[in-house]
Amino acid sequence: MKKQKMTYHDIAEKAEVGIGTVSRYFNNYNISEVAKTKINKVLSETNYIPNFAASNIKKPSKDVYLILPYNNDETANMEIVNGVKSSLSQQNINFFIFLSSSDSEIYQKDLKYLTMRNPYGIVLLLPKHTSSNLILQIQEIKSTKLIVYNRNIEGINSVNIDDKEIFKNLAIKIDKSYKNEKIAFIGLNKQDITTGKYRSESFTNAIQNNTVKNYLLKQNSFEHVQSIIEKVIEHNPKIIVSATHTISMYVYGHLMENKIRNKFVTTDIGRMGKSQYLTNSDINIFIDYFLIGYKIGNKLLNKDKKMENFFKII
Repeated sequence: MKKQKMTYHDIAEKAEVGIGTVSRYFNNYNISEVAKTKINKVLSETNYIPNFAASNIKKPSKDVYLILPYNNDETANMEIVNGVKSSLSQQNINFFIFLSSSDSEIYQKDLKYLTMRNPYGIVLLLPKHTSSNLILQIQEIKSTKLIVYNRNIEGINSVNIDDKEIFKNLAIKIDKSYKNEKIAFIGLNKQDITTGKYRSESFTNAIQNNTVKNYLLKQNSFEHVQSIIEKVIEHNPKIIVSATHTISMYVYGHLMENKIRNKFVTTDIGRMGKSQYLTNSDINIFIDYFLIGYKIGNKLLNKDKKMENFFKII
């Protein structure tokens, strides 16, 4: 169906609401669910494109939005934000952070609102549980440049952490230092599409000189690590590999509390800086999230170039 261009007055008349209500709808202000339903129905039936958005296509704004999901379990990675900001600051671009929700439906509404503002670009840090509808919505956006962080979506540019390469290199490093030892790998199961599958499989497949027993969790939380830590200790491994910083922190606390820390070789993964001191691990994976953000900014500016690895293993 051909898209129709209508004024707010046209929409208000068809939806049987006031013009002010239509304006508030498009500016993301609260209106009644009844009015919202009526307007949505008109927009759906007419395949409507807002006039203001259409008129701005020739004059795209110099605004870039970074949209973050938020929930009580995860905090926004401000180093990525600062990296993007640093890259874009070299150009005449306005950079904004938009705090959204970890709920895909709410995230979709926020993304629709930002897209209608016709910005130069949008950086997407997606909810961990991303719905198929959200994926389709992202793929249908053609009016602005999109960069997705750490998620592959067909047809959309992305900047990713190479979990396979990181944990392959970790396995190689351990194999060089130890032989014929038991390794307990504590990570997330394959349902975790961002880190679980790639980290556990890559590490296990790359180990040659030692044996690995996997303990895979449903969630990245202290509670889930607590549920298996006794089994890990009973297995009597020489090396405990933690696939996330949260797991490493709990392992460290448990070993220290039971005064058995010196019996094990431990690993951690986290950002450059102070995170390693929280677990005092023997082997550390450092991820430079600022550099990741900087690369995202460069990609938006069409200055994408090969950069050094985002990680180091020490």
